[in-house]
Amino acid sequence: MEYFLILMGFLILGIFLEWKFHIHIYHSRKERITTSLTLFFIGMVWDYFATWRHHWVFPGNGLLGIYFFSLPVEEFLFFLIMPYFAFTLYKIFDVKINHK
Repeated sequence: MEYFLILMGFLILGIFLEWKFHIHIYHSRKERITTSLTLFFIGMVWDYFATWRHHWVFPGNGLLGIYFFSLPVEEFLFFLIMPYFAFTLYKIFDVKINHK
């Protein structure tokens, strides 16, 4: 459950920062969907490979216990939420540094 709560914290913080600083990360809904799905696909391929090679495992502690294709649901959410959060921070820093 902790992993899920941490991800929700990053999502809420990202939404708040986007609202607070009046930034728009994507120019259109198509761009948002295309970018998100591309990063999601790359991340999931990487995740499947890494778990297949046993570079990391998900022991179950701190997870919801819902699995899809042998990965916890939190991993799917990770590759949707964390790129959004990273892009949000990048955009804030870009605006603050380049537009003083």
